[in-house]
Amino acid sequence: MLEDLHFREKIFRFDHERIPDPTIGLRFRSGDKPMDDPLAVYLHDHIAGSRFAIELLEKLAAEFADTPTGAIARELLGEVQADRRPLEQLVARVGKAKADLYDALGWMAERASRIKLKHDDPSGLGTFEAFEAVSLGIYGKRVLWEVLQTQQHSDPRLDGIDFKALIERAEQQYQKANNYHLELARTALTASSA
Repeated sequence: MLEDLHFREKIFRFDHERIPDPTIGLRFRSGDKPMDDPLAVYLHDHIAGSRFAIELLEKLAAEFADTPTGAIARELLGEVQADRRPLEQLVARVGKAKADLYDALGWMAERASRIKLKHDDPSGLGTFEAFEAVSLGIYGKRVLWEVLQTQQHSDPRLDGIDFKALIERAEQQYQKANNYHLELARTALTASSA
C-alpha cells in the first residue's frame, strides 16, 4: 500500500512538471514546432485522462461482467466514450499534440491499477479504488467543460459545442460513479474476519 502511494506521488509530480527543452517536449503532429498553446496542452491532458478512464472501465466491465460492478462499468464506459467525441473535435480544431510522455504515464497508471484488480473481487479494495479514480476523472471532465464554457465567447475554436449539456452529463456520470464508489466502501473498507 505504501509503495502504491509512493508510485502515485511520483507520477503526480512528474505529470505536473513541464520539460523545458523543446527537443524533448511536446510537438504538434503537423510539424516540428514546440506546442505552446496552453489550450492544446490542457485538452491533450484531458484526452490522456479519458483514455485512462476508458481502459479502466473496459477492464472492470470485462473482469466483473456478470456483477453489478460490471454493469455500472459498462454503462459508464459508453457514456465516457460518447463524451470523448466532442473532446476529440476540439483537439482537431485547436491542434493535435503528440505527447508520448503523457500517453506513457497514463498507460503505466492504468497497468498498475490492473495488477491490483487481478486479485480482487467486484466489491474489493481494488475495485473501490478504481471507481474512486473514475469518479475523480469524471469530475475533472465536468470542470473541463465548465472552463471551456467560460472561454467560449473569447475563443472561436470553442464555438458550436453545447457545454451546458456536457456539464449536465458529466454531473450525472459523476453521481452514478461516486454513488457506486460509496456503496463499495461498505465492503471494501471492512476488515474481513479470519
